[in-house]
Amino acid sequence: MEQNIDKQQGSTNFPEIVTIAGETDIEQDEFSFIWTVKHYSVVSELETYVSSPVFRGGPKYNHAWQIKMSQKNIIEEVEYVSLYLCLVECGKGTYSKEKIVKANYQFAILNADGKPTKIIGYRPGPTKPIKEFKFMGGNWGYNKFIASADLTNPENKFVVDDTLKIQCNIWICGGLIEKVGIIKEPTNCNTSLEKKIMIARHGAIMDFGKMFKESIRTDITIATNKRIFRAHKAILMTRSSVFATMFNVDMLEKEMNIVEITDFDDDIVEGMLEHLYTGETDYMKERAHELLQIAEKYDLPALKEGCEYHLVDNLNKENAAAILIVANNHNVPYLKEKTMEFIFKNKMELLNSQTFCEAMKAQTDISIFTDLFFFQ
Repeated sequence: MEQNIDKQQGSTNFPEIVTIAGETDIEQDEFSFIWTVKHYSVVSELETYVSSPVFRGGPKYNHAWQIKMSQKNIIEEVEYVSLYLCLVECGKGTYSKEKIVKANYQFAILNADGKPTKIIGYRPGPTKPIKEFKFMGGNWGYNKFIASADLTNPENKFVVDDTLKIQCNIWICGGLIEKVGIIKEPTNCNTSLEKKIMIARHGAIMDFGKMFKESIRTDITIATNKRIFRAHKAILMTRSSVFATMFNVDMLEKEMNIVEITDFDDDIVEGMLEHLYTGETDYMKERAHELLQIAEKYDLPALKEGCEYHLVDNLNKENAAAILIVANNHNVPYLKEKTMEFIFKNKMELLNSQTFCEAMKAQTDISIFTDLFFFQ
């Protein structure tokens, strides 16, 4: 009886209107790779493993994989062709630091009609265990993928014109994704106009962020040294005069629908794109000075201003020289003024700092010293 009273009392404490909701999901990525082995009659006589080219796939991750094939694996007096999947490089993602990738996979042979047959392996599912691939730490696969006699039997049409085609499907399971959003409030709720506008703007920002993260209806590819990002020309052109020029004139990027950015690392390009869509990026905390540089190159004033204020708020005696140099080289007047003001206030300590003095000695633009000398 007492338990029922507690439940009734607890229920009255819940708010009648819920304004914020969250959800938890798991990040997933899938892709396929086709490996063509020509002159298979010759390859099949090799005593060693034959490895496929290293391949990468999926828009979210940049892991590198390789298929290994053994042509003469004798098991219980029967000769088999064995196939194994190997993780050879960890890219960006939840498991990159631990050098472990969780994934399901399938192998199949493409027949004469190009259709998958002899399929082995499984898609992700509630009863299907997920394999853990360790970076350069062994392989998962099938010792008895197919009997050699069955593979080369002409009636099966697995090897056509002395060519074998193997398809590998991979489903990567990443980390947990947590989302929090604002629920649209009832019309009878006493909400100020200002708050309603703020909620509407927040919803729009979340939608734009979703367009980028889930690659919805993208029409342009941004390629870095190691990653591929999908984006929208209209968004890039609206936010950046540099991208607008690039897509309005007869440049290679306009013709190929690919923009190569190789002078900034992957995180900086991703941070730029995140800010371009949503007005914010988590990379601002640690990489603001590099984001400022890419904002300068692609004429992104909002990102540049955000970097400027973040760097001002995080000025200290260890980074003052580096920030001053960045501000001077990339025409950021407010940041430069605030940094010189900080240096002037702490000049005695900074002149005795090895970090500060070495950074300033390496600076070749003497105008920065003139500005410091005449400051105030």
